[in-house]
Amino acid sequence: MPGGSRTSSSNCGTIAAGEGAKRFLKRWTRSALLSRIEPIRRFVKTVRKHLDAVIAYSDTRLTNAISEGINRIAKIVKNRASGFRHLDAFADMIFLTIGDVDIPAQIPHRFRTC
Repeated sequence: MPGGSRTSSSNCGTIAAGEGAKRFLKRWTRSALLSRIEPIRRFVKTVRKHLDAVIAYSDTRLTNAISEGINRIAKIVKNRASGFRHLDAFADMIFLTIGDVDIPAQIPHRFRTC
């Protein structure tokens, strides 16, 4: 609307990396705080609280989803087995369960140490 203070997140998918993303988010959160809708104001406060992590994602496009998924599988294996006598047996069972996952292939080359 002309002259209105409405905000839009339709261009969030095209956020630039680094300082461009930081400038965009600061400008967007400032204008979104003018909203009288309380859920939007709470969301903006959450974004501001985690601003460094949001900026890091815009730079690297990395999340911890793969590690969280593997952790979930390990917990399922542990609960299903109701205890292992040796750590090696537990590790073997985890690798047998997630055997088709190529973990090193999930890490981008620029972040690999070897």
